[in-house]
This record gives sequence, structure tokens and C-alpha cells, in this order.
Amino acid sequence: MRYSLLFLPLVLLLAMACGSDKSRQAAAEKKTALSDTAKFYPLAGYFKDQIQYVDLRNFPIYRIQTIDGKRDSVSISKDAFARLASLFLQRSLSEPGLKIRYRESVFEDLSTGSITLSYSPLNDTETVKEIDVLLDNQSQIVKRIFIRSAYQKGDTLINEQCNWKSNKSFQINRSISYGKGIRKNEMNFVNWNDRP
Repeated sequence: MRYSLLFLPLVLLLAMACGSDKSRQAAAEKKTALSDTAKFYPLAGYFKDQIQYVDLRNFPIYRIQTIDGKRDSVSISKDAFARLASLFLQRSLSEPGLKIRYRESVFEDLSTGSITLSYSPLNDTETVKEIDVLLDNQSQIVKRIFIRSAYQKGDTLINEQCNWKSNKSFQINRSISYGKGIRKNEMNFVNWNDRP
């Protein structure tokens, strides 16, 4: 009888410990679910709408590419446009569980009539270093989106600056540093309804 009295508190303590692990796991799952529905600006939907906007119209689409000062311009197809624009979808923070690794800040700039939503990572290991979404402060319509990324492929470091001007154009600019100190600059301006 004496052993059963000692054994009972031990069983209760183990049951409570198992229950608290389940509670912690449920809380972590709830936090992830909440972060996936956080009120970040829906960038993926915006970029998909913009790509569809171009696809449904017969805009002439041009790409002006400058590599180390040498400039070339060419007319591109809607498919080529969609391939280039897909980079913006990849950087849109829409991947499940990604939102919890970023913080949002809001700034209203009265001089430009814009509200800026900024997204920055909680640690330096993320590829996307910063996203700024500029909204018109009256209509809340997107004016521009700026995305800054940095990543490494082997011994090559790539710094990328991308920006999208609503219903007009986008740019993808890269500074590429190779392992032996060689550097290349590449600028891509894709225009369907804008002047360079």
C-alpha cells in the first residue's frame, strides 16, 4: 500500500509532463498557423494579378539589359516575360511558415503621399533581406514594390535589387561577385507600359 501511494504521484507527474509537451506542440502549431494568416501584404497575389494583366493585353514587351555597361534591348514574348517575372513570386514571402521569420513595420510618408510596409528578416540567414511595399495613402493601391536579396552559389555572391512599378515595368538588377574578386553588374529593365 505504501508503494502504491508513492507510485501514484509519480504517475500523475508523468501524465502532466506529457500533457504539457502536447500543449507546447499545440501552441507552436497555432503560432505557425497564425503567422501564415498574418496580415502581410499579399505579394504573391499582387504579382500573379500583374502577370495576368500583361498576359491578357497586347502590350509590346521590351527588355533592356545592361551587362557591365553594354546595353542591349529586345522585344520579348509573354512567356519570356512570365519567366522573368516569376522571380518576384519566388521572393514574395508566401511560402508556408516563412512569415514567422519576418517582421513588418509601417511608415507613412506625407511628402510622397505613400504608406510604406517594410518586411525584414529576424536573422541574417534569409535570402530576402528587405521588402518595401509603397501604397498610395488615399487609395491603398500599390505604387511600387522593392525587394532586396542576397545569396551565395558556390563561391559566387549575388546581391539583387528588384522593383516593380504597378501596371508599367519591373527591374531586376544584380551585382555578382566571383570568388577571385571578379565582379559583374547586370541590369534588366522590363517594360510593357512605361518609358525607360
